[in-house]
Amino acid sequence: MTASSQSIAENVTRGQDVVRKGTDAAARPAADAAAERRRQAARLLRDGAQERLVSLLLGLRMAREQLGEAPSTAAAGLLDDAIRDAETALAQVREVAAGLCPQVLQLRGLGPAVSALAAASPVPVTVTVRSGRDRLPRAVETHVYFLIAEALAHAVQDSGASRGEVELTHIGSGLVVSVVSDACPPRGAGADARMGAMTECVTLLEGTLTVTCSSAAGTTVRAVLPVPAGRPA
Repeated sequence: MTASSQSIAENVTRGQDVVRKGTDAAARPAADAAAERRRQAARLLRDGAQERLVSLLLGLRMAREQLGEAPSTAAAGLLDDAIRDAETALAQVREVAAGLCPQVLQLRGLGPAVSALAAASPVPVTVTVRSGRDRLPRAVETHVYFLIAEALAHAVQDSGASRGEVELTHIGSGLVVSVVSDACPPRGAGADARMGAMTECVTLLEGTLTVTCSSAAGTTVRAVLPVPAGRPA
């Protein structure tokens, strides 16, 4: 029997080890399908909504230039407001698309994507990658990336960590993912949801998740994942 995300979070706050194993025979196809849905949604946003917003913004700016500097023109004020709204919408679409599937992950792979994630963190995060493979299967890269993103958010936003460490290590045909922070226990409102998201990522990849927490050592999220010999991303 597997532990629920709530029971995992409760055990973590007491400093106990919690293990989640993916045992569903359909987990691998499900992982591929989930990763593909993320990529398709991100592609639709980038190639559809984003391009239309860019075109709209250009048109609005051209129309504003045609009006000139007439200070009493109500149309000018309306166009200025529309331009600001379009700029905000474009920024939001880009943010959502990046959250669904960052382009750096698709183009360059897991290592560079995790490094970019660490660079954007509000606290210092070091990244160490020990792997003999440049690219991994798409589903593995996608779900490992979001596992790490959730683990870092769990550390910083839920536990108040002041630093973190991420390690990716290839051992035989498996990948060991470790996210260590200096804070414990989680106390944020989103802790249970993030724990559930991490569990889902590992279960889809048929791996094992261990979360340990203590006041002396902080929190360690460790996942051991099989890496199939399928085609890379």
